Amino acid sequence: MASAGPIAALQKWMTNRLDDSAAGDKSIAGVIGDAPSQYSKSPALWNAAFRTAAINAIYFAFDVADAHVGDLLRALKQCDRVIGANVTVPHKVRVLDYLDEIDAGAAQIQAVNTIVRERSGRLIGYNTDGQGFVESILAPQPGQKESFVRSLAGADVLLLGAGGSARAVAVHVSRLLSGGRLVICNRTVQHALALAGELERSGGRALGIAEDQLATWAKRAALIINCTTKGQGGIRSLPDGRCFTMEPYSALAPAQPPALADGADRPEWLERWRVAASRDVEDNNRASLALAQAIPAEARFYDLIYHPEETVFLRHGRMTGHLAMSGKALIINQAALAFCNHICREELRARGINNGD
Repeated sequence: MASAGPIAALQKWMTNRLDDSAAGDKSIAGVIGDAPSQYSKSPALWNAAFRTAAINAIYFAFDVADAHVGDLLRALKQCDRVIGANVTVPHKVRVLDYLDEIDAGAAQIQAVNTIVRERSGRLIGYNTDGQGFVESILAPQPGQKESFVRSLAGADVLLLGAGGSARAVAVHVSRLLSGGRLVICNRTVQHALALAGELERSGGRALGIAEDQLATWAKRAALIINCTTKGQGGIRSLPDGRCFTMEPYSALAPAQPPALADGADRPEWLERWRVAASRDVEDNNRASLALAQAIPAEARFYDLIYHPEETVFLRHGRMTGHLAMSGKALIINQAALAFCNHICREELRARGINNGD
């Protein structure tokens, strides 16, 4: 049965079902991705923040296929109840085409993770991923006396991936290297080369490499950052209806996950997929563990993924004596920045709670 409430126009473009009755008279926000309903902690985080700040709003997961990202953004513009949205993989670059404005930071990164809907309906894009990442590694986290990394000055940093999240991390990290180098590895090497070229033109020191050079550079890195979806929980869908998952893979090695036709019985589908993927997963995990063993013990492993909290990449890092950190602190940091400085800024300032700085 189709939703008949104020979010009906949004529901039309989503692959998950929203609870229209839960919206009531509340303002609406959400996270846009291909399948955030399967793994994202953002709804729980934001809804708790709304309750704490006594803001009459609700936050949903917006699952939307690539082909309908523009349709959803146009629906957001038309819905007066919408106050903003966050954007997750794989749509952080794609949304740029449908925004009315992006701020200078997001323009440099060329990716957006935060959208503010003005009362006029204009959509403004921002990016809080890079700052959230830097704060997560350079500031001690709750319960910790020391930061994950003391300094990046002079360090060689290996970045895995060249998508929207990787772009945000790359721009912010490159500013802190002070003579060090950012090495960007991506399955499609042209994307790594393009991102490295942008950083070089901005005064950074960067290098793009293909996956067959990963082992060489991983052994030289002080910090290895996974910005790919290798290791992420949840089942992902292709436009033709076939599905796959990246959860059993490590970012330290190539992966060629098979995609199988979807079925109503997800447990049965997952078992079939595991059988089909067993050889590829085994090859990936074996290569990953062997490489982790060859990486100097002082190197740090960081995974932007936070579901599951321990990915294969992080597990192999810890098993071989490396300090390792998940993206849990990043998701909290970037959400706090988006909440206070962008989506809820005017509401908080009106109450004298937040000055927006």
